Amino acid sequence: MTGQNQKHMSVEELAAENARLRALLRDAGLDARRLVQRQMQAADRDYQLDLAGAVSELAASDDLESELRVSRAALALSEERLAFAVEASGSLGWWDWDITQDRVYAGETFARMYEVDPTVAAAGAPILDFIDGIHPDDRAFVGERIEHAIATAGEFREEYRLLSGDGTVTWIYARGRCYHDAQGRPSRYPGIAIDITERKSAEQRKDALVELGDRLRDLDEVGAIAYAAAEVIARALGATRAGYGLVDHARETVTMQPDWRMPGTASIAGLHRFRDYGSFIDDLKRGETVIIPDVTADPRTRAMSDALLGLGIRVLVNVPIVERGRLAAVAFVHYDRAHAWTQEEVAFVRTVADRTQAAVARVRAEEQQRWLNGELSHRLKNTLAMVQSIATQTLRNAADLDAAREDLVPRLIALGKAHDILLAGSRESAEVTDIVTGALALHADGVGRFAIDGPTVHVDPAVALSLSLILHELATNAAKYGSLSQAGGHVSVVWAVDGAGEDATFRLTWTERGGPTIAPPSRKGFGSRLIERGLAGGTVRTEYAPEGVSCRLEAPLGG
Repeated sequence: MTGQNQKHMSVEELAAENARLRALLRDAGLDARRLVQRQMQAADRDYQLDLAGAVSELAASDDLESELRVSRAALALSEERLAFAVEASGSLGWWDWDITQDRVYAGETFARMYEVDPTVAAAGAPILDFIDGIHPDDRAFVGERIEHAIATAGEFREEYRLLSGDGTVTWIYARGRCYHDAQGRPSRYPGIAIDITERKSAEQRKDALVELGDRLRDLDEVGAIAYAAAEVIARALGATRAGYGLVDHARETVTMQPDWRMPGTASIAGLHRFRDYGSFIDDLKRGETVIIPDVTADPRTRAMSDALLGLGIRVLVNVPIVERGRLAAVAFVHYDRAHAWTQEEVAFVRTVADRTQAAVARVRAEEQQRWLNGELSHRLKNTLAMVQSIATQTLRNAADLDAAREDLVPRLIALGKAHDILLAGSRESAEVTDIVTGALALHADGVGRFAIDGPTVHVDPAVALSLSLILHELATNAAKYGSLSQAGGHVSVVWAVDGAGEDATFRLTWTERGGPTIAPPSRKGFGSRLIERGLAGGTVRTEYAPEGVSCRLEAPLGG
């Protein structure tokens, strides 16, 4: 209510208007009396003195004019308190539109909502000054609702957006009513507006998480998952750009997945070095969320701000995803303008990041399972072929079934142990120490029978299986005819790697000592032929010296 309108209204009209304003507050969910009590305690004494003076004046005179002045004073006091409570709320503004004069009188809060000078609004501004503050996408339907209320002398109840000059979007709930004069012509249109941005933002974040769950459920590719998450974050927060990146903790690099960005904003998908944009990687590696309100002012990015601004990044938030104590991924949100972050928004980004990481882990697990199924099928076929070959060759060279069984069973056991070693370690390689000890376990019948020495070396499955079977045959022959056939005999198994990279070569030497005098065999059985085949892709050289057998195996490790 303005002073200009108040001068021409009767006591009854003032009372009615006061009741309408209170009703508007009540409908908006605010208790005007409680607001007044909280906000006016300090000033209440002065108001009470003013009212007491007016009442004393009434008691001293029976004049009707004095009674009218007191009534007006009481109503004015009530309205002052009401207006003060509205403004003190900080999120509730009031307006009173004089339609005949096209002047909107408004309080400070309402004026600032629409980016109208409060002084101008207090004196009355054209309705178009306020319409300009409404979001362009909402102006049409808001205009239609206003026109309907004017035509029908009805109520206006709407939620819509305001757009400030810096791009900030504010949601408000506005409620008012148009009043017609005695001739049925629109005259006044008072009401209130409440800032509901926080509530709407919470609703949008909640809806965004539901949408994200629905979209991630049907995606099976990391890039598509990252883009879906980025789009959900950016739209819910009104960001310029958002995305998800996979981090190499040791190299301090991040591979940005396909990102969502506003039209006209460049993509940053691809490989980036964190240090090229500042020192905040140190915070991320500690598992801390990075919030930089202005890259030109924050000490972590100030020196690199030109690079960030060149990518359209004024404000950034990075949420780390840590796995087993190491930075594994990061979710990011960028703004090319100022943005005041809330804890709720940061929590929302973290929730989206966690769900994205879970979806990525699911896809990777499914890919790994498919790989393992294929690898298992391939390895099973190879194993069956090898078993068939071992059985066929053993039976072909055996004098009878008992001899065949005596040779076949240990060979199959050696093959099984080699597979156990492969499955217990990396699916792509086995460690030589484990292969050697596993192959010789059946023949280690005493302390000191085997001297094993060599560095840690991993070989591929084909080499591992060949090496295991060769060592088994060498040990079997040594137990039958060589150093292991006598109590004092022993075997040395030594290996090394020569060269590096693609030129690396694995060399293993088997040396027997302390056994009977050795002579070359008169015939070659399956075991001898297996040894002579050597390691996969390598060579073998066996010497039958009188003092004991020696065998040297070589195979390339590079490639």
